[in-house]
Amino acid sequence: RREIKDAIAYLRAVDNPDDDVNLRRILNVPKRGLGDKAEGALAEHAARYSVSFGQAVADAAGAPREAQTGETENTDGQATSTTGAGEPPEVEGLTTRARNQVRGFHELLTTLRHMVTAGDGVADVLDSALDASGYLAELRASDDPQDATRVENLAELHSVASDFQAANPDGTLADFLERVSLVADSDQLPPSADLEDEEARQVEEQGQITLMTVHTAKGLE
Repeated sequence: RREIKDAIAYLRAVDNPDDDVNLRRILNVPKRGLGDKAEGALAEHAARYSVSFGQAVADAAGAPREAQTGETENTDGQATSTTGAGEPPEVEGLTTRARNQVRGFHELLTTLRHMVTAGDGVADVLDSALDASGYLAELRASDDPQDATRVENLAELHSVASDFQAANPDGTLADFLERVSLVADSDQLPPSADLEDEEARQVEEQGQITLMTVHTAKGLE
């Protein structure tokens, strides 16, 4: 379901600052004024400077870059080695409003990562992500019955995270995400799109056998 994928995407982005796929998924979820144009500007910046999308977000937020060694060309066209930290290069193509929104997004992720570093549990990080981002508030304010169901689904995900915390006191966010991936993989049944409707119905009624690899089975014993 979309809301579960969104919540997991937040956790993956917190766990890995360079997870471009999930960062781009949640950049404007819930809507924070960072549409295709802003995303394109960040992606172009990442490509121009050969950095991740996450680093582009940090650059747009004005976060100082960590000390690193690289090569630049001097006035004679010769490569020289440089080391140090400083102000990030400006991300072109962002409006002032978009830049402020990116800054808020970056600060949200930074706060969540500090929670992980401080040893906060997965359920606590999940709660903070959904609350601080405004994701839950948006669903609760909606009159759509489906959004009420989405809130219930997120509550169930919170229960799963709480159970994981209780069963694995030393478990990390990365451990939880790995477990979620394994369960998701094991739940995938072969599609019956190539079967006629009646035949597909009969197959479903008779049951199916799902084969899984040793890798997929790991952690489900």
